[in-house]
This record gives sequence, structure tokens and C-alpha cells, in this order.
Amino acid sequence: MPVWNKEDLTRQCLDSIFENTDCDYRLIIIDNASDGPTKTYLTDVKNSHPDIVTLIRNEENIGFTKAVNQGIKASSAGYACVINNDIIVFSGWLSEIMRVAESSQDIGIVNPANNFGARKPDDLTFEQYARSKIAGKSGEWVETSTPVGFCYLIKREVINKIGVFDEQFNPGYFEDTEYSIRARNAGYKSVFAKGAFVYHFEHSSFKKRGFNAFFKKSEEKFYKMHKPAQRVLFVLSKPNTAGYEKVRRKAKEFADSGAWVTVYLKKSAPRINLPDHTYVRPFYFGDLFFYIKVFYRVLFKKKKFTKIFWEGFNE
Repeated sequence: MPVWNKEDLTRQCLDSIFENTDCDYRLIIIDNASDGPTKTYLTDVKNSHPDIVTLIRNEENIGFTKAVNQGIKASSAGYACVINNDIIVFSGWLSEIMRVAESSQDIGIVNPANNFGARKPDDLTFEQYARSKIAGKSGEWVETSTPVGFCYLIKREVINKIGVFDEQFNPGYFEDTEYSIRARNAGYKSVFAKGAFVYHFEHSSFKKRGFNAFFKKSEEKFYKMHKPAQRVLFVLSKPNTAGYEKVRRKAKEFADSGAWVTVYLKKSAPRINLPDHTYVRPFYFGDLFFYIKVFYRVLFKKKKFTKIFWEGFNE
């Protein structure tokens, strides 16, 4: 866990980890040249938990990505979990994401479920909000193409095979996406564990240091290395068994390659059983003026489709 100041957020994060982690673990904190109060607090944490906490102090802020790599290189366990200091974890969080990782040899990276930028409702405590998100979902997971680095469990075999994060993306942003692409190319899936929840106070680490500028620079570097993900549309105006099967198969192929897949159908059509993947989504339109609605949506969509398949057969 890299830390640069933010003592209150860091304290909140660490308190939740100490309280809610129910398996053996070691916490490696990279103090990225924090000011006096945070520096003192982290030293106190190390002294209070000498068997759990390893504290590495940098005398200058080397950036998030380089600090993460410091931590990964200092670790030796079968899993490394990269975490931000602007999160709160809840009961069983780590054991659950490890359970999901161990459920399949193909799984290489695991995210917990999270609030995805949404705020907790005012009438719920954080604990109640977390329980509402994960109830009855232990052991379940959904595949994704872009796991997010706020809480990012990596199998050691993945690290041994593809290395650490690309430091071109220092101080941060897109390093997690680029890493997951390398993992996918090496044959590993990235997934969300539905039965684990971590609340993320997004962009807290970079808010005062120019989020937009950092994001833009990393984005430019990323798209020099990787083409933008394809955005694929299947339009099924006359659903049938053969068409459904073809779309299911092709949607899986595209999603496995990192493409976004959308399926447009009539509301009267039987529900289609698409692959369980965050990049695959169906949309149902009213039967009346179906073609006009589809045309309008395609024409005015902000992020344009790169491939359109009509009836699932013809491109």
C-alpha cells in the first residue's frame, strides 16, 4: 500500500484492514515521503503491529506505480494485493477474493466488488451498505477486461510470468489496465469477486496533484502501446435459437479479446443468455419502431461502434 500523506484516510483504511482481515497476511506499506504527522503515524503502526507490518520509507515521492513495484518486489507470498490508502475493507474481504482466485487456474487477477464511484446512501452505515452488495454471493465472480488497481489481487505465478507494473505509467493511471492486458495475453482471466466488497473514495490520492493532467499523460502513453478496445454491436430483430447461439459464441470471443459487446433486441424477444462478463450487455427496445430506435442510438452514440452485426450473422 503506497501512502503519501492523507493521514485520516490512511488511518481509516488500516483500521478496517486490521479489524476485518480473517486470514494470514503481511502488510507492506510504502511511505512515499509523507509529511511529519503521517510519517509518525505510520511508524506507530509499524511498532504496534511488528509481526504484520513492514514499513518502507522513501525520502522523496517516487510515484504510485514505482511504489507499488517496490511493495511487490518486497513480497514473497503466493498472492500480492495492491491496495490504495483511500479504501475501507469489510469482513472477510481478503479471504473471499483469495477463494475466488483459487477457484480456477485461469484466474490471475481479482478485484472485489466496489461502489464504482457511487456514494453510500445516507440511511445506511458502511457495513450495511457492504452487506447489501454481497449477500448470498460468496464464491461467485464475473469476468472483466479492466480490473481496477484500488484493490488488485495478483497470483504470484502471474508476477513470475509477466513481471511488475510498467513504470512508464508513473506516477499513476492505466498501469492496472496495461497489466491486465499482459496477463490476458499470458492466458489469465481478470474477475470481480461478487462476495467481497471494498468501498473506494475515488481519486483521493491524486485530487490535489492534478488528476486530469496525470490521467491525460498516462492515457496517451497507453494508446501508443495498445489500440482502443473494439465496440461491437449485435442487432437481433428476429431472434431465433441459431442466432442466439451464434451471438453468445461471438460475444464471448470478442469479450475475451477485450472488446465491449452490446446486443440490441426487441422487448418481446426471449431473454438472451449472454456470457457473464462486465463487457457484455443486452439492451431491449420496444417492438414499435424498433429499427428507428436502433438507428438513432447507433447514430448518436458518443462512443461509436467499430463493428455492427445485423441479426448476428452479417457484418
